Amino acid sequence: MGSAFLAACTDPILSCSQAVDLERGLLTDEESEWLAMQKVGTGLGRGIAFEYGLSRFRRDDLNVIAFTGKGHNGGDALLALKELHCLGRVGRATLIFSASESDLKFNTRKALDELRSCLESDLLEYFPDESDAASYVAWLTQSLADIQYDICLDGLLGMQFRPPLREMIAGLIRLANDVLSCRLRVAIDVPSGVGDEQDETTFWADVTFATGVGKAGLFSEDASLAAGSIRYLDIGFFEENSLEQAHARLVKDSVLDPLRERRPSNSEKRKFGHLLVVAGSRGMPGALAMCVASAIRSGVGLVTVFAPESRVAELSARYPEAMWVESPETPEGGLALEGLYLLRRYMDRGSALLLGPGLGREAETIDLVREIVRLWQGSLVLDADALQRSVIEALREGNPARAVLTPHLGEMKRISGYDDLEAARNWARELGSAVVLKGANARIFSDCREFVNTGGNAVLSRGGSGDVLSGIVGGLMAQGRWTAEEAAAMGVYWHGKAADLLAYEYGQTAVRTTQLIDYLGSALKECDVWEMI
Repeated sequence: MGSAFLAACTDPILSCSQAVDLERGLLTDEESEWLAMQKVGTGLGRGIAFEYGLSRFRRDDLNVIAFTGKGHNGGDALLALKELHCLGRVGRATLIFSASESDLKFNTRKALDELRSCLESDLLEYFPDESDAASYVAWLTQSLADIQYDICLDGLLGMQFRPPLREMIAGLIRLANDVLSCRLRVAIDVPSGVGDEQDETTFWADVTFATGVGKAGLFSEDASLAAGSIRYLDIGFFEENSLEQAHARLVKDSVLDPLRERRPSNSEKRKFGHLLVVAGSRGMPGALAMCVASAIRSGVGLVTVFAPESRVAELSARYPEAMWVESPETPEGGLALEGLYLLRRYMDRGSALLLGPGLGREAETIDLVREIVRLWQGSLVLDADALQRSVIEALREGNPARAVLTPHLGEMKRISGYDDLEAARNWARELGSAVVLKGANARIFSDCREFVNTGGNAVLSRGGSGDVLSGIVGGLMAQGRWTAEEAAAMGVYWHGKAADLLAYEYGQTAVRTTQLIDYLGSALKECDVWEMI
């Protein structure tokens, strides 16, 4: 797939039918299935506790309801509930089954027995009369309508689902969606009703945990409302089955391993690269400040910033680790074209160049950016106001493969003319740069490859989070150890993990974007975020 490093720290996204075939080859008997279910249950319990912790509600004595099918998805839900209990989170649990107890698969019954031994009197169980699904759902609707639940688990259906839904399942999904009052809805593996094909009725999740394999249906635009946030729960299916031919892959925590290494004792600052930053304007110094603040925490050895001359005294006092070059301004406060001579002096010193945050869109400033892109032959990050069609055309004249672009969907439309995912993907592949399409489940497009990050959360939905990301990616590019797509994947994952740690400690509301930067160090700990709670 072109990068041995990314092959080792990503796992393939498969169709549900491919995932079924993979699991059949790996899980050949009930014992191996049980071992996999135990791994999933433990990871799910911790992951659900983490996701609930992104809210500011109390985290213990929780009232949990689980909609449970007869198959292994139902068993996963039961084992997840057991782990939540072991973590001290569960006060009361309610199980809504879609099949009689005698119809449960062997390992699902085993999981139920283990849960019963833990919760005992704090567990309510409801089994249906298969002959009258409508009455069962109606009775549950009346019984559960006025109860406040903290967590709702969807373990009804798994990846082998094919439309249409049975009446019983459809009724239970509508009950979960439309009647229950619940603070966090969690789908296990896939939301019920979603698979390689999707039913018109689906469970509406706030978060979906893709267990063992990332299923392609989860990442489709049709499933985006049903799936909510997507988390990948790796249980080791691909340690010896990398399936490198899969073009879409999920980024894993091991992508940060190079940043966890001890540095040589005889290191010298120039060994870790020199990032040049051209950003900011008189009216938007904040974007510049945020990208510089994250760049100096990225591991790069040197940072030199070309900033509006009116802002250098203030910003250099705030970030003395960087070197500051006073650059001439236009009357409106943007960077003037005459400042190009300053950058020329440094071009043989820098190992990477970051352009864009806070520049503004003055014609003269965009002319400056376009000329810089034509002159610069090294690693390059284009963000924010540098993402203009004329700048992209200048990039095409040189070597686009050296560049990382970091647009959100609106900026992608500005530079490509497309705002739908498939068209944007094709445009990025034709360009040949590594293109980070920011948003939920950020994607990195590069040639014929696609990498998806399932980290991060809505704490990133505020001004400046993209500026922080560009500084991280620029700093990684400057270190010279990684290709554009590798640095992009590392930066996006690192940024998202820091956001998760920030949100777990402070919630998603009363935080500042700049607080992300303080969690970059903690995010380098070798584990998934839910293992850190």
